This record gives sequence, structure tokens and C-alpha cells, in this order.
Amino acid sequence: MAESNDHAFSPIAEAPVHRLNLNLLYPLDAILQAPTLTEAGRRVRLSQSAMSHALRRLRDHFGDDLMTYTGGSQYPTPLGQALRPEVRRVLREVEGALSLSLTFDPLTTTQTITIATSETIEQMLLGPVLRALSALAPGLTVNLMPIDVNAPDRSLDQGADLVLVAEEAAIRGLESLPIITDYAACMIWNEHPDLHNVDDISETQYRAARHIVARDEMTETFPLDPLGANLLRARRICVRSTSQATLPTIVIGSDLIATGSSWLFQNYASIMPLRVITAPFPRKPNVILAQWPRYRRDPMVAWFVEQIRAHVPNAGIDPAHARMNISNLPVI
Repeated sequence: MAESNDHAFSPIAEAPVHRLNLNLLYPLDAILQAPTLTEAGRRVRLSQSAMSHALRRLRDHFGDDLMTYTGGSQYPTPLGQALRPEVRRVLREVEGALSLSLTFDPLTTTQTITIATSETIEQMLLGPVLRALSALAPGLTVNLMPIDVNAPDRSLDQGADLVLVAEEAAIRGLESLPIITDYAACMIWNEHPDLHNVDDISETQYRAARHIVARDEMTETFPLDPLGANLLRARRICVRSTSQATLPTIVIGSDLIATGSSWLFQNYASIMPLRVITAPFPRKPNVILAQWPRYRRDPMVAWFVEQIRAHVPNAGIDPAHARMNISNLPVI
């Protein structure tokens, strides 16, 4: 008698995902992120009763409370805490897949690209690109948003398609492409009372000087050795400006020293009575990256990254930083 093949048709154990209505992913994300269940319902446009029903189903599925609500506040369970970034990542991938397009015509597009970056990179890197868009992509809308260098991945949760960030603050797990190499430097007024005739500044002079810092100072992401880090911490900060853009007008006519992007400071010095001098710590490269989610094979993002590269004169990417291959870019 032939051997029975009944085992070949035995039912396969049902995967957990098959037991869960995937429409519950959006309520789950809202529950894990919002301060109250009512606010979670508002975010996904569901009533209080519908959200309570969704929460019960989710608790049954995971066998865990996920969130507890006490005194008007929510407290995630360990599983709820672990699920937060994972659920948000899954939703980003789903939305990226559903919005995927294999074609992009810059001349006719009416799409929107959202870019997260610092003020310095916005001024120096995006300015030339944005000025060219009126001819290259007249219907493209560009949204610029500030990036939190301490938690740059939050930008993705806030809708960023592209992140421009220093390598030191790079987001793990994203496609990355080096754009330009920058270095830390000091900027002073041409007629600085003590430093007007020097090309660099000694450690002693740096410690004794009066310093100005901007709210979004780039030195937070510069690679520094212990000496450089100690010197920055020991600075006598006399002025704190609201932004990088106001640094030049405050430095001019003063004895203040600004420390930051050589790239940005050289631009200021080319149009104002300012000088860029060597900082009193080892010169280490600060590579600026373009980053985007791996699941995004969006030709719009690829095209925009290429526009950035085309408008960066003498990008100066060191061979050591060429490990991030341009082949990561989707083909247009």
C-alpha cells in the first residue's frame, strides 16, 4: 500500500498576524503614542467606545495590558514600551509601499518632499538647490523641518522623507550617502582686538576668550578628541544667540569667538568682515549624510539627492567615507 500523504495536507499553524485585523495597527500606534485613550481616538478618528473595543482586542491578542491609565496619565507596560518603535516602523513601511511610484518627472510633478535638517545645512546645502527648483521642478513643494540631533529618528515619525545630518548623529538602519565633509573652525571679526593678525588660536587664548554660541550649534555633532570636547565645555560663553544666522552680525565689531562649521563660516567671511581661523584641537572630518528609509525606493527622493550632490562644489568626500555606495539610490 502506498504511503499516505495526508500529512502533506495537514493544517499549518495559524500565524499570529492572521489572527489580528491589520486595521488595528493604526489604533495600536495611537494608543502607544497618545497621552490618553481619548486623544488616541481623536488621532485616528474613532469614538471612545470604538477605541475601548480596539484596546480590548489588542490586549487579547498580545495577552498584555499594553497601557495602563491612572490619574489621567498613561503608563506603558514593558511590552507596550517595546512595541512603540516597532509599530511606528511597520506603519512607515506600509505607507511607503502604498505611496510607491516608479516614475518621477520633475517638470510636471506636484508632489511634496519633506526634509529634516539643521539650520546650518539648510543655509549652506539646500539654498542653491531650492533656488534652482523654479526651473527644474516648478510644481514640487519642499517642506523643511528642524532636526533634533539628540533624537534624529523622530523626524521620520513626523513625516520626513529625507534626513540631512552629520555622520555622528546618523540614524541606524537607513540608507546613507555622504554629501560633503566639513570641519570645526573658529570665526572672529577681522579687527578682533587680540587675534586680528593670527591664522590660528592657541589653547590658552581659546580658554581666555569670550565666546558666542547659537541655539543649534553644530559642535554637538562634530567628532572631537578629548581635548576638543574639554575645550568646548570649558568655554566662557558670554552670548547665546537664537540661531546660526545671527552669529555674524553679533561677532562683527566684538571680541567674541564663534566655533562651528568651517563650511558655513567661510561663506560668511566671503561676504562680511569676518575671518575663519583654525580651532585649537585636531582637525577631524565631519561628514554630512543624506539618509532615507530603506523601504523607500522613491525616485523623487533619489532625484532630490542628486540635485544636492550636483550643487555641492568640491564636496571633498574622503575615500574612508566612500563606503556608503551610491548604488543604494533607486534608479530613476
